[in-house]
Amino acid sequence: MKPVPFDPKLHHGLLELWRKPWDETMTPDALPQTGFVVPDKAAGFLYRTDSSVALIEGIIAAPGLSKEVRNEAVNAIVAAIRDEARRLGFKLLLGYSQLDAIMERAKRFGFIHVGPGFHMVALDLTKPDP
Repeated sequence: MKPVPFDPKLHHGLLELWRKPWDETMTPDALPQTGFVVPDKAAGFLYRTDSSVALIEGIIAAPGLSKEVRNEAVNAIVAAIRDEARRLGFKLLLGYSQLDAIMERAKRFGFIHVGPGFHMVALDLTKPDP
C-alpha cells in the first residue's frame, strides 16, 4: 500500500465518515498541511513545529477493515509520516496514545516510551530504522 498526500478536497469526507461512529467531527482547517492517506483505508498527519520536534497524530483507519489490511495501511501511514518528518529535517518525532496496540506499533517502528498516563513515544530521526 502506498500512501498519497492528504488533499482536504479529496479526502476530508473519508475522515468524517470514519469518525462518525465516535460522533467526532473535525473541520479541514483544524488539520495540518502535511498528512497522508491510503485511500479508503487509513490516514494520519504530521504536525510541524518551529523546532526540531514534530508530532505524529490523527491516525485513523476505516471501520470494517480486516486486522491485516488495517495494520498494513496504518503501518504505511506511520512510515510515510516518519519519512516526511525526516525529509523536512526534524530530529524527534513524538506521538501519544492511551491504546496499548498503538504503543506496540510505535515500538516496532523504533519509538521509545517516554511518559506515564498517555503513552508518549518518541522516535530519534537521526538514527537508522530498526
